[in-house]
Amino acid sequence: MVGGDGGAALDALFEGFSQRHPDVSMNDVADENLSLEVKSRILKESPPDVWMEWPGKNLKPYEDASVLGDVTAVWEDSDMEQYYLDGPREAATFDGTYRAVPLNIHRINNLFYDVRQAEELGLDPATIDSPRAFAEELRRIDAETDHTGMLFPMKNPWTVLQMWETVLLGEHGHETFRGVTDDAAAAHRRAIVDALDIVRQYAEVATEDKLYLSLTDANERFVDGESVFFHQGDWAAGAYTESAQFDYGTHWDHVPFPGTDGLYAMNMDAVIAANATDNPETVSTFLSYVGSADGQKRFNQKKGSIPPRTDVDTSAFTPFLQEQQTAFQQSTAQPLSITHGLGVRPDQLIELKTAMSSFVSSWDPEAVADEVVAALDTSA
Repeated sequence: MVGGDGGAALDALFEGFSQRHPDVSMNDVADENLSLEVKSRILKESPPDVWMEWPGKNLKPYEDASVLGDVTAVWEDSDMEQYYLDGPREAATFDGTYRAVPLNIHRINNLFYDVRQAEELGLDPATIDSPRAFAEELRRIDAETDHTGMLFPMKNPWTVLQMWETVLLGEHGHETFRGVTDDAAAAHRRAIVDALDIVRQYAEVATEDKLYLSLTDANERFVDGESVFFHQGDWAAGAYTESAQFDYGTHWDHVPFPGTDGLYAMNMDAVIAANATDNPETVSTFLSYVGSADGQKRFNQKKGSIPPRTDVDTSAFTPFLQEQQTAFQQSTAQPLSITHGLGVRPDQLIELKTAMSSFVSSWDPEAVADEVVAALDTSA
């Protein structure tokens, strides 16, 4: 069972699988609301053999319900363990048992910038070394120039949540980030407040329509030259590569978000197997292909993402994605995104989005930090 997003990428994956295994038939069910459909079938005790889902803590309800299949043998009978880094492997396991096969990765902590505007302002984005220093630079741009420092869409609370988790990672480091997501949020409350305060500072110099600005509209306006910077996951670059007047390296470029150099904050999709299936050999064969270099090359080239395997030939990928793959391979850690469900449970994610909705109404870091701690720290 597959979702509606990335149809061309899934077609490429299935085509490659059919070429490798012409004797194996696979029936896929496309559904625009995949998660709801899977849950409905699980409740009816008729889950699909395999489906695509965010891994990590997003899978905790399935794990608690004993729905997930043990796919450890797929990992151990192949070379997957050798070519997956720790972050994707962590997202695929519960208590040492593999429950998923990650298929693609999107980087969260990108800071895109308009090359010509940065040069005009005498800016080298790579020298901005922390989220707080970035706030100071945005204030300087706002006070001393006629440029917009950074477009900041807030129409949907997830973009604010993503900004906050990126600032938390960049300002306070990976260890604190992990503590916040691993039931120790109360112990790191000051870091949570500080990150919220820095996000508030970004909002103060954002455009007046920020609360009504969608991600798509903001991204299009960045392409049109309306701001120096734009923070977003690497999926935003799809619009850049499609624009004939917005060339990589000439008109736009990117750096890791300030303070996050060497860290590769991840969103990803994975293929999940049900605990009960009438076709265990077929499922294992398909999962092995999903975890193969050939399968991941085919899928990610179409999806505009990078493979979690480190040995995939990306020479046919865009230069931007090739650089993303290099950064992934050289990263010292691969934090699991909060906003995209890998680093927190689904119920926590709902509460965090609610907290961010409160934040853009009050801009009160102290009060909203209490909501964040309550959502994340089970001992609070």
